[in-house]
Amino acid sequence: MVFPEGGGIAGFVYWLIKSIMGWGWVSYGFAIFFFTLFIKLMLSPLDFVNKYLSRRNQVKQQALSAEIADLQQVYANDPLAFTKAKQELFRKNGVGGLGSSLMSLVSVIITMVVFFQVLGALNTISKDNIYHEYTELVAVYEQYTTDADGNKIAPDTLTDEQKTALHDALNAKYNETRTSFFWVKNIWQPDTPWSSAVMTFDEFNQSQPKNHQLADDQKDTYNAIRDNLDAGVKGVNGWLILAILTGVTSFLSTKLSMFMNQRNMPKPAEKKAPEPLITYSMRDAKRQAIASGEKPVVDPAQMGKIMQWVMPAILILFGLMQTSAFAIYLISSSLVSTLLTTLFTFLVDLIIKKQRPQLEPKKDFDATIINPHAKYFKGGRK
Repeated sequence: MVFPEGGGIAGFVYWLIKSIMGWGWVSYGFAIFFFTLFIKLMLSPLDFVNKYLSRRNQVKQQALSAEIADLQQVYANDPLAFTKAKQELFRKNGVGGLGSSLMSLVSVIITMVVFFQVLGALNTISKDNIYHEYTELVAVYEQYTTDADGNKIAPDTLTDEQKTALHDALNAKYNETRTSFFWVKNIWQPDTPWSSAVMTFDEFNQSQPKNHQLADDQKDTYNAIRDNLDAGVKGVNGWLILAILTGVTSFLSTKLSMFMNQRNMPKPAEKKAPEPLITYSMRDAKRQAIASGEKPVVDPAQMGKIMQWVMPAILILFGLMQTSAFAIYLISSSLVSTLLTTLFTFLVDLIIKKQRPQLEPKKDFDATIINPHAKYFKGGRK
């Protein structure tokens, strides 16, 4: 295998995979798994802090459920004031979504940057190795089609013995240089039945940057080499298994994450029968009735249900269109994310359990700062 040179994140990807391959006993497919594990562990502190902040906010909101129920009673006729009072209650008790939201945003941005950088790096590795395989085969081909004086020999003028020797030499070199993964014959090609393990001349040029593309006068040589390879190594490259595993592992990872979040979601406050507090103008009452009847533009629960199907579908497309190497990365990423999500949830629960006494709500909140008529609120003015 060959690895390109480069800087930045792509250069780090080249160096890390090359270092893992240097262990000697690791194939390229498993090197991608260890590479993914290393990247996930590097980003895990950010993910852990994000989960901790979210869980702490959930616990604090759960502890304030009784106070929120009282606010609902007090502001039964004034939903706008209820929102302000609840926000003040959250501020008083240190329940802030800004910190966790920023951490989530940073985590998403970093994840997307890493995703596309890894995609580009693995594609570059694939292109370089496809070209390297071709140059190795050309060197073997020219040994048998060039005489002692350096003159070209037409392939059809070779004897049967020479043709057999050329055939065997090309297949031996190809089996030596190609990179396979279980059922996938060529890891630089998608794991699909409509992809050939050895590209056609046009497919080869489409896959390569301009400086590696072949001229038209090299087409005969390329086709002669391809024709000499055994059908078993240049036939169907795969059977969609990696693409299917990409969707399944992504779905299970998303499902587990949703389950963990729902398990820790604070229970909604119990609504109490409203007591008459204050009479507003008809205009204010109409405005508040409209406000109370408004529904969020995006329902987080519904969006989560949609994403658990959309994301696997998107990743399946990546698995079908990109190389098998990248499909292995996607599968490894989902598996490692599932393991880390389970571990982090367990650790965060242990930490929150020890901190629970510090998360108890403050009872000195005064709802009358929002509405002087809120005299029934627990802890407010009597």
